[in-house]
Amino acid sequence: MFKYHKLAIQNLKPQNAKTLLFTIVGFIIVMALAYVAILPVQPALYKFAMAQAMQQPVGSAIMMLILAILVPIIVYLFVVYPLASGVIFTIDKAISQDKIKFSNIFSTFTKGKYLKSVLMALITLVFFIVLMALNLFIGKLLNFLILKGFGAIQNSISSSSHALGISLTIQIVAATLVVFILSLLYWFFVILIVNYTLSFTRDPKAGVWQSVKQGFRKIKNGHKTWFKFYIGILLLNLIVILLANPVSQLVNIFTGNMSQNVATVIVYAISIIVVIIRLVIYYINLLAIIQYHHVNGEKIESSKKDKVNNKKSNAFSATADNVKEKANDTQSKVKEQSNNAQSNVTDQAKDKFNDASDNVTNKASDKASDLKDNFNKKD
Repeated sequence: MFKYHKLAIQNLKPQNAKTLLFTIVGFIIVMALAYVAILPVQPALYKFAMAQAMQQPVGSAIMMLILAILVPIIVYLFVVYPLASGVIFTIDKAISQDKIKFSNIFSTFTKGKYLKSVLMALITLVFFIVLMALNLFIGKLLNFLILKGFGAIQNSISSSSHALGISLTIQIVAATLVVFILSLLYWFFVILIVNYTLSFTRDPKAGVWQSVKQGFRKIKNGHKTWFKFYIGILLLNLIVILLANPVSQLVNIFTGNMSQNVATVIVYAISIIVVIIRLVIYYINLLAIIQYHHVNGEKIESSKKDKVNNKKSNAFSATADNVKEKANDTQSKVKEQSNNAQSNVTDQAKDKFNDASDNVTNKASDKASDLKDNFNKKD
């Protein structure tokens, strides 16, 4: 379930610090722009509500509200999404072990990408609207079911001596369950949006709808690994849910009898820890989503299998080396014996040749001396 998380972290090791820094800077810029863009919304809503309450003309209040809503939409379409897609592109390059630069987070603003990124942002906005509608519907449905269920057991709980504790426990568990069920929806849309954003940044020449379709294809890739990967994403996110809901609420309950200063310090410390853990888990999940897209959902062998395979390959290579070494030793011995035999044969041949030559020379000398003696006698 966490194989793609581990693989992403391993692939990032050469540029981990640089990637993290660029990601933080990019999302700080995104969050700052988003915060500035939504600032006019609250005053516009307040003015509209006051105009209705005081029965004043609401025409100008409605116009102001529309403009206030259009501002964050425009900022999102033309700045936020292109910048976020650049950050995703930078992480993808780092996971691919390509050298990254700070300018990569602004790569979507280049010619040939920017206009298509605006269209991609518009499609993403539609997905956000669908997500909010589903979230509203499912949330209301779950709350209705929980209220009905709680109402059915309320009489039996009220007769218990621990009615308050049981009621509080049920409320905490129910709230945590609702958030977890809604997280199924959130992370599915996050995976989908990151998928087609990656498809767009990798191949900006492709059509917008082709990139969106590619995002769906990366989920249904035929390798039968997506569900386990999705469960891994949800399990990591469950840590955030547990810390943000039951743990934080229990801390608030247990610090109720402490002094206000100590309780405030503890609550703030827990809140900071929860925020840090939340950001770390979100970042790791984002890395895993990009890694999964990068390998197209192909199966990754577990480390145990890798160790067994490495041992087998090492044993095989060691055996092959031993066999090769023995063969080389045998070959050298045979060659040495052959050389020795050859040298012996050569020496024997030389000795025989020398003996024969000496014999011929001696016979010739004897015959010459005999002839000379016979000639002297005749004289």
